[in-house]
Amino acid sequence: DRVVVVNVSSTQPPAVPQPAHASAAALREALARGERPLPVSSLYAYAALMAGCAFVDFTPSTGARLPALDELAREQGLPCAGSDGKTGETLVKSVLAPMFARRALRVRSWSGTNLLGGGDGATLADPERVVSKNVSKGLVLEAELGHAVEGGVHIHHVPDLGEWKTAWDHVTFEGFLGARMTLQFTWQGCDSSLAAPLVLDLARFMALAHRGGVAGPVPELGFFFKDPVGSAEHDLAAQYASLVGWARSVGAPA
Repeated sequence: DRVVVVNVSSTQPPAVPQPAHASAAALREALARGERPLPVSSLYAYAALMAGCAFVDFTPSTGARLPALDELAREQGLPCAGSDGKTGETLVKSVLAPMFARRALRVRSWSGTNLLGGGDGATLADPERVVSKNVSKGLVLEAELGHAVEGGVHIHHVPDLGEWKTAWDHVTFEGFLGARMTLQFTWQGCDSSLAAPLVLDLARFMALAHRGGVAGPVPELGFFFKDPVGSAEHDLAAQYASLVGWARSVGAPA
């Protein structure tokens, strides 16, 4: 039997760098001295790896994204993946941004407003915790468009919405001979319903990776994440092709 640990806990603030994060040996030494160098999300990752479990970070928290834990995963022969599940607005961005780039439509600004309730909304109302989320949500545009754009994402907690999330996006771009144009879209989705099947798929893929002897980050699982560990690819179509190719190769009989 194989166990896969998936972190779906509340988003934590970015970790403060420490010497113990640099290597597995440095981390062991710090722990032996009684120090507590790991943020909560990374402590979960450490516990999972030490217990022989594959680890997935479905949140934008630090998790296994420390050199020490990357090294530990490889030493233990365990796969890990993350981070921050791509379920809504960023999913749409990862489709639209490559479209603009391939049609030579220069995006000038991209602004988004997110309204959400539930535990996630309450957590992201904290200005320290929301930093991690804003970083992961902002990666796709510059990566796929090749340049920075004006605007940003603003997250608002609306308790009455519960598990439902609304994203309003306003995009300005220019085409042939500098003609100015605008795209607007509204995304309304049920957060739990969007996330649950991804968690199930990730558990299956990580079990496959573990069985196939994969150790360390699995960049081919970037299809599921806003901030894919081990990969700079954000184009959803390219990520899907990579995932399918990887799954076929790992799942092929020896």
